[in-house]
Amino acid sequence: MADSQLNFDVYSHLLTFVSSPSDLLSFGLANKDLFELAGPEIIYRSIRCKLSNNAVWEHLIANSAQASRVRELEIQRENPSGYGPLDERERLPEGKNLDSSGLSSVDYAEVEKSERLLLSAIHKMVNLESFTWDRWVPVVNQGEEVQESREVQPATYSEDIWTALRDHAQIKRLNVVDLGRSEVLLEGIRPIFESTIFTLGNLTHLDLKIIYSPLNENEGAEGVNNHNDDDDDEEELLPGRVRIERLQDLLSRCPNLETLSLAILDRSFYYDFDGNPFTNISSILSSNPLPRLSSLKLQDILIDDDVLAHFIVAHPNLRHFSAFLSIDGDSLPSSPFALEGYEDELIDILPNLLTIDLPPEPLRIILRGLKRPSVIRELSVVEPCDWDAHEDGESEERVSSLDDVWGAPEENLESPMEGTHRSQLKNLLIDMPGLQSIVVKDVVSLSQLDKLSKATPTVESVTFRGPFIGHLANHPRPHAELLPYIARWPRLKSLRGCHLFAGASVDFASTDTLAAAKEIAQACPLVRSVSWHGQSVKLVQADDGEVTLEDKNA
Repeated sequence: MADSQLNFDVYSHLLTFVSSPSDLLSFGLANKDLFELAGPEIIYRSIRCKLSNNAVWEHLIANSAQASRVRELEIQRENPSGYGPLDERERLPEGKNLDSSGLSSVDYAEVEKSERLLLSAIHKMVNLESFTWDRWVPVVNQGEEVQESREVQPATYSEDIWTALRDHAQIKRLNVVDLGRSEVLLEGIRPIFESTIFTLGNLTHLDLKIIYSPLNENEGAEGVNNHNDDDDDEEELLPGRVRIERLQDLLSRCPNLETLSLAILDRSFYYDFDGNPFTNISSILSSNPLPRLSSLKLQDILIDDDVLAHFIVAHPNLRHFSAFLSIDGDSLPSSPFALEGYEDELIDILPNLLTIDLPPEPLRIILRGLKRPSVIRELSVVEPCDWDAHEDGESEERVSSLDDVWGAPEENLESPMEGTHRSQLKNLLIDMPGLQSIVVKDVVSLSQLDKLSKATPTVESVTFRGPFIGHLANHPRPHAELLPYIARWPRLKSLRGCHLFAGASVDFASTDTLAAAKEIAQACPLVRSVSWHGQSVKLVQADDGEVTLEDKNA
């Protein structure tokens, strides 16, 4: 450090303002002395571990300087299975289930000890910016006000993880997976949705995935017969029971929010009480301006059409938008919103949109109003028709909306003239020069595939859902029928839901299969992954042109 103009303490202090690990590494590579300063910053910048790893918390409690370097903390679930962030099989510790007689052996004292050590460690993590909780509900999570008197402002709470983050850290990113609560396993513990988590504020990124499990299981259904005892399936669903006032209050304190991902699953209310399992957040979107919002992802969330139409127009910086419902039923809506009748309000919208994942019907309306040319890269789910396509072919009684989506004749694919009303577009996939990925539903004929491939020459990934050209199911060489159309995607790397090989299963060593693979590789030289009906194949091309197949499921 002889050539340095600043001393160690100044350099060390300046490093606390460097957020990027790559920038820290670049700084440390300048010379040996600077590397010794940057090394601890890099090592302690991110911590990912299980709650039960008490040694980590004890070390941070005893080393305040190192704890102050932590910017990202992720509490991982004890029993990860890889089935997804809301896998209900992980609600209990490994080897336990609700029918187990050994539940009483769960050592709550050890869990509470770990949580309280974590609380003490958070006190030292004064620069913590990102926190992830991915396990069952905390034990130290009472969520009760200690003082509720009106003379006491603000109200104070018994300390838990959320108040510790609020009072001692600099949290900007909050990711919470609430696997719910079990009355048997965690009796008397409040669920996260009823905790002090909603007293946080100034977040820029919020991701909540919640299995709603209120203390009162009959909440919203008091005086109503259980679904299993009710023979009248024609009655209207009970109104959704999830109260969003506290969530709304939280978002009102996050004016700089950039990303919002919200999933609230209340399936038990639907299956047990014929209640609406979906949560309407229209009041939140209509009352909380989020001018910096760039990403909105919703699951089992409803939005009123008028509110969403205004929201879309008011948020031109939105880059990622997805919404879907996870439960189907005759009495349930098929889409989080419809937007029918709002075409005149949705004109030249979402100029910065990169990815969108919506049911076909509302997506079609948004595509009509999308500003062209569009910078969109990923598009899901488009549909060539408004009917339930079946493998028995197309019926004359069915009315195709193919021209409304991507079925216009090739000569009509030119860009719309200035001032053209978007609802008059004959092909909704024009003017998307950067489109890389598309998900398509119910392609039942080669003519539909023909028009799709002509309209989307730039895509690198194509996924087909639902029935797919039924007459190819028993074809001895389905790839021969499909390659003339698939080859129109010169950048294609991944193909899903399209059966290119004959038979229900693939013999990777057979001569016919390898010959088909070679033809596929010649027609689509960039393709490396093909998957369908639970099977996934990796195409490996050698320098000499030979092609081999690897089972990606093996």
